Amino acid sequence: MGDRPARLRMRAALLALLLAGCALPVEGEFAGRTLAGRDPAATLVVIYNHGFSRERAGTYTPAVPPIIQRVSEHNPDVVVFAQLRNEATLSSWDHSTYIESSVALFHREFGVPLENIILAGQSCGAWGALQAAAFTYPALGGVIALAPTCHGRRPHSVTVTIQRRNEIVQIAQRLRTPGLIFLYEGDAYYDLADWDGFEDHLSGRGRELMMLRVHRAQVLEVCPRCAGDSHAAYLGPGFAGAFYDSHVQPLIDGARRRLSP
Repeated sequence: MGDRPARLRMRAALLALLLAGCALPVEGEFAGRTLAGRDPAATLVVIYNHGFSRERAGTYTPAVPPIIQRVSEHNPDVVVFAQLRNEATLSSWDHSTYIESSVALFHREFGVPLENIILAGQSCGAWGALQAAAFTYPALGGVIALAPTCHGRRPHSVTVTIQRRNEIVQIAQRLRTPGLIFLYEGDAYYDLADWDGFEDHLSGRGRELMMLRVHRAQVLEVCPRCAGDSHAAYLGPGFAGAFYDSHVQPLIDGARRRLSP
């Protein structure tokens, strides 16, 4: 306990730490305030993970979308960490392994309780966040998944379609974390029908895990430049305004109420 203050003096510049006993580095940057000088037991940590494309692999820089930036701006007891995964090639499971490493870092090294950690992500980052919460860290405080998918651009082969739908069922059956799943009609990387029946496998946990199907008209309302593809709707100028107060802030408030005394 005596060395905790030194361990919490983390800078907001690039953070690249290697976990003891883990081969994956945790790299990224805090969006604004850090954990320095804070009681980790009284602080919520949101870990945000970007999507993935081979064209941008190796060049990603820390950033969070407006709807996640608002979490930090509206909640002085929350810190947001933008994690990077700058590998040239990553499988759908590799993303969750990187995210699990970041959870382990904040929990084991910096003393943040698991229930204080909220995973957020876009596309492959959202898919990895759901996998990490479902299969490894069910006690997390929450998950925010923006267009979760990590199976490439449509059209998908029959094999990939079946695989993806089976994986969605497995996530639903195992997920115990409160959360939000945003899906967009007209997304070039998945079909809304892939998620049909998801709620049926939640075993009565529907009130804690909410799925938002954003239909085409609303996609274009919050993101006028999404005429060709809805996948970037979360970056549209109206997305945060449409969903932050009504959905994201209540999730943060719920996680805060569950903090250990």
